Amino acid sequence: MGQAYAVTAEFYDLLQATEYLAVTGRLLDRWLGRPEVGVLDVGAGTGLATNLLARRCAVTVHAVEPAASMRAVLLSRLAGQAEVLPRVRVHARYVQDLGLTGVADFAWCLNTMAGLDRSDRAAALRALARALVPGGRLVVQRPPTRAAADRRDLPSWRLGGDLYTGEVSTTPVGADRVRWRFSYRVSRDGALVREETEVFDGHLATESGFDAELAAAGFTVVGTDEPDIVVARR
Repeated sequence: MGQAYAVTAEFYDLLQATEYLAVTGRLLDRWLGRPEVGVLDVGAGTGLATNLLARRCAVTVHAVEPAASMRAVLLSRLAGQAEVLPRVRVHARYVQDLGLTGVADFAWCLNTMAGLDRSDRAAALRALARALVPGGRLVVQRPPTRAAADRRDLPSWRLGGDLYTGEVSTTPVGADRVRWRFSYRVSRDGALVREETEVFDGHLATESGFDAELAAAGFTVVGTDEPDIVVARR
């Protein structure tokens, strides 16, 4: 996974940031509260949520992102922001490998659990529970419950006259897995300049099954939100 997102990192913010930030802002307005110990951003990606969390909180934000290509964008986003830099600590490994204990009272984990199989999810959830103080809040996105063959377009944007577009195709793989294929295109004057693709394999979980995984890790579910968001307390 440390080498994954080598293609997606280039296009993620341009094509997906607007939608992601709208969802993130709404969820943080509702669930963030006022952290007093610290914040965990697990699967920080390009740092979109990391930046928001650092600006909304006066505590340390632990940004956990093992993929080097995404982490490069995250660090570039933070560069030069003197008011944010002292409060963001970037971790270049999986959360289950960090050994964090009691460093936060709020944890944020979107677009991450679907990439882990059941044993890795269990390890990640246990690590999140250890990293949170008792009573700490976790906002986490469930893995999808089912996979149906599908294709959807990503938002398109013009940059210097070039048109950047993308699409994601979903393919079921057996009974409990899914494959997402992201395609990115750059066109100029109606002609294709280049096309890049990247494939991600994911794992399915029922809602009750994931709630049971949370409970086994030491969490109590206290709420839900969209899309596929579970809110739990340590």
